[in-house]
Amino acid sequence: MQAKHRPSIYLNIPFYRQHYDFSCGPACLMMAMKYLEPGVRPGKELEIDLWREANLVAVCGTSRYGLAFSAVIRGFSARVTSSTGGPDFVEKFVPPLDDPAIKLLREQFSERRARCKKLQIRERQSTITGKTLREALFSNHVPLIVTSSRFCDGEDLPHWVVVTGIDDKFLYFSSPSDVRQKKRKAGLPGLSEVIGYHGDQSMVEIWNG
Repeated sequence: MQAKHRPSIYLNIPFYRQHYDFSCGPACLMMAMKYLEPGVRPGKELEIDLWREANLVAVCGTSRYGLAFSAVIRGFSARVTSSTGGPDFVEKFVPPLDDPAIKLLREQFSERRARCKKLQIRERQSTITGKTLREALFSNHVPLIVTSSRFCDGEDLPHWVVVTGIDDKFLYFSSPSDVRQKKRKAGLPGLSEVIGYHGDQSMVEIWNG
């Protein structure tokens, strides 16, 4: 029996390189916003503004709710998806966070989640798969997902990337940490290793709405 053909899609998402170690999330969000609204002007000032709105305070990284909040207050639509429903990766940082830092992170996470709820930003708890990402791309949604930076530059830290396409064999994505705007891809059979950080999955979809 012939395998069922799965349609391919590639979004022409412009690349933006992050200027700071901690701003992969804002850089990804700017790529999405620029694709959806060409009049958006990415730059260091916007990068820092987005980071201030979306960061987790106890750590420099940005949360899915923070990025969704920043997108929606700028006129875009957003939806957040997580495999856990909670503040992902809290127990998996190396070195581990101490108790006061974890408490602060959870408080900041809950505060941004409450802001998103007031803005009626949709959320769901679900495993993120190739099918999930394919459906998002075919809806002209730009998926931002967390992976491990070891798939991009050899380290092992939570890292936001932009999904740009999918076909029968590969998922394609851009990492804002790339110096040379390298086109990256991950084979579909091993996609569960790429989507998420040590088993915890997070995604923010951005679109015009």
